[in-house]
Amino acid sequence: MCKNSRRHMLLCLSLILAFMFVSCAGPVTLPADDVLTVTFIDVSKGDCILLQKAETAILIDAGYDATASTVLYYLQSHGIEHLDYMIITHYDKDHVGGAAYLVNNLSVGKVLLPDYEPENKYYDKLVDALETKNVPSQIIDSNLSITLSEVEYTVFASTVQYTPGSDGKEGNDNDCSLVISALYLDSSFLFTGDIEKAGIKAFLKTGPAQYDVVKMPHHGAFVKNTEDLLNALQPSVAVITDSNGEPAESDLLDMLSTLGTKVCRSSVNGNITLTTEGNGDYSITTEK
Repeated sequence: MCKNSRRHMLLCLSLILAFMFVSCAGPVTLPADDVLTVTFIDVSKGDCILLQKAETAILIDAGYDATASTVLYYLQSHGIEHLDYMIITHYDKDHVGGAAYLVNNLSVGKVLLPDYEPENKYYDKLVDALETKNVPSQIIDSNLSITLSEVEYTVFASTVQYTPGSDGKEGNDNDCSLVISALYLDSSFLFTGDIEKAGIKAFLKTGPAQYDVVKMPHHGAFVKNTEDLLNALQPSVAVITDSNGEPAESDLLDMLSTLGTKVCRSSVNGNITLTTEGNGDYSITTEK
């Protein structure tokens, strides 16, 4: 066989193999910049929720002081050294406990805070950390809109008047929680902090739309206005940040089952991650 014929055969074989490789490689995935990723980091019965889109990242609540190093490791192992925003829904230890540690060990653009001042050592530690690291903060006393990488965030200010507790009790701070929505094209999320009866009633007065994914209030507690909230929101996915020691209440689980809502629970699933391309569809992966 002449050299030219051999070269021609090798060229044809290369083209055939290249075509077979492309055909078998499967569909091309969209770049990460087109995907919103929402991860509910397992901090037991507490909240720590990471939202990522392109180069932007927001953290809603910071879990406990005891889980702060675990949260930091999770963030850093996923390449996150900077948070555009940290939002603290309210000042209970399972939401604000790890905030000071994270502020001291990460770059944070701004911290958004609810409009009340508790007598709480974790709040005091956070204020000290903000001053030490020169991180700006903002008290949310009216609704705030933020757009980052095509995701439209709304931070709903609480209209419930804060009443401090007595004899070491927390007062009604759960109902003073900030509520946050995230809209990316046709996909929608709602993060409800720990709102209970009064907080749910107040939020419903804002005339909320339906949301695809809802972080259920107060770790799966079932209260008087829970049914009204679910009927208004009509979620297709509910995420509950409960623990094996204090699981979500059966009345809530029964109601979600009746609605046909898919339920993810940190007590059962560990870390829970939802991804969406903004088309109203969601991919859900869990740690367990």
